[in-house]
Amino acid sequence: MENEFRRRRRVELGLDSRSASTGRSRSVPGAAQRQLRKRRHSGIFEAVHRLDASLDPATRAELAEWIRGQYESEFGQIPLGMVALCHLGPPYVDHRLDLWQSIVEHYTPADPVPEPFNQARMLVRTGAYDFVEVYASGELRPVLKDGSVVA
Repeated sequence: MENEFRRRRRVELGLDSRSASTGRSRSVPGAAQRQLRKRRHSGIFEAVHRLDASLDPATRAELAEWIRGQYESEFGQIPLGMVALCHLGPPYVDHRLDLWQSIVEHYTPADPVPEPFNQARMLVRTGAYDFVEVYASGELRPVLKDGSVVA
């Protein structure tokens, strides 16, 4: 039963049997994996944290465009978006940034979060990560407060 759960979990996260032990996604080749493991710089952290400020739609779109540009030039791949803890205070606990539609949504504990962002929400809620990147492949990349990426 436990092996079945692990196998299903690997499939959900986009891992094949070879990559399960290395943590590599099937959809990202080796060189791209190295790029995605690079430390995230302070500008990205600042941009993600600015989502807690009230931003008008034009500013939010500019912010999302800037973040997309950073990921494309620095890491070679652009995530669908990110999930991070929200610092607006109660009732909000986390928020999601969709980089392609420039959508920022703040969530209360009871609010459902759309897939594939829902799995990232659980990681963010542990408090161990500053934010979690969500990729189209279903891959999640938790980012620690020091900028290092958990692969």
